[in-house]
Amino acid sequence: MIYFDHVATTPMSREALDTYREVAENFYANSESLHQAGNAAGQLVNESKATIANLLDVPVEGLVFTSGGTESNHLGIQSLTMGTSKKEILVSPLEHSSVYEILTYLSETSGYRVKTLPVDDTGHVTPAILKRAITAETGLVILQAVNAITGIVQDITALNDLAIDAGVPLFVDAVQGLAKVPLDLSQVAGFSASSHKLNGPKSCGILYLSPQAITKAPYKYVFQQNGFLPGTIAVPEVVSATVALQTAWDNRAANFKHVSALKKQLLSLIAPAIRPIAPWAEYPGICGLLLPSTQGQMAATTMGQQGYCFSTVSACSIKDPRPDNTLMALGLTEQQAGRFIRISFGPSNTAAEVSQFAAALNRDYS
Repeated sequence: MIYFDHVATTPMSREALDTYREVAENFYANSESLHQAGNAAGQLVNESKATIANLLDVPVEGLVFTSGGTESNHLGIQSLTMGTSKKEILVSPLEHSSVYEILTYLSETSGYRVKTLPVDDTGHVTPAILKRAITAETGLVILQAVNAITGIVQDITALNDLAIDAGVPLFVDAVQGLAKVPLDLSQVAGFSASSHKLNGPKSCGILYLSPQAITKAPYKYVFQQNGFLPGTIAVPEVVSATVALQTAWDNRAANFKHVSALKKQLLSLIAPAIRPIAPWAEYPGICGLLLPSTQGQMAATTMGQQGYCFSTVSACSIKDPRPDNTLMALGLTEQQAGRFIRISFGPSNTAAEVSQFAAALNRDYS
């Protein structure tokens, strides 16, 4: 099997697996319990929070552990919108489906007005675009750091500086960006992340909400995690996720160089009839390709039966019959979007795998 779907999920690293097993076996108590075993589990959670806060240069009290990126996006966006009376939300057209889901809910149930930001010819929301879009009624801006379909990276620092000057909080979906591209999240109002995108366990996400941001938790009478999320913390997942993040953080420069070489190699090998989509995208771990005539899902299914694992669009929206928002924003037609495939690399991939895949792709679909 050749696995080129690291955007959808990543295999757990050996360090993360070993940590998960050790913690699950020895620290199984509820981290809220007051007895010795509970205190030991709670200490591990606190140490994990401190490690993450130190890596990302954020206050530890702003961190909440969730079930993943989707829950982090939902909870973070709801908490920030409930912290202001302003009803206008600005969002890019390149977001993950979970963002649009919660925004649709808020617009239908609470009267929020969602406005889609335009992007330039390369798929970026520029500071000039954002400045023109912000009004006196803007209560929140939402931007994805790294687009999961193309690898386009937004300039979060510059955009956040502008949002701060305008007095508007910025929430960042950092699920595909954390520990992969240079990304300063220390001054944003909030961000989301997910362990299974970083060779950690599934069902463990990170939500950060700045203590300086005005927020209101959507749950009543909840006392876990500073009142933001009910439920028992999954201690093995949290500690394992922290180890995975630390490993990815320490190796981010080497990993970036590695996936850069793989993408460059793939683009040099594919037939001219197969068109790269957004080849300028700043994060090279994602390579979007447009097949000349075959539907992307058919190619993914057929080649999947041969042991090649890749995707079309986000796994979370693959059953959605509507064309992908990102591809539409980049000017593709609905017909073209149907022929799109996404190759995503990880640290474990090799040049030999790229060569084998390119030969098979060219043979069957060029």
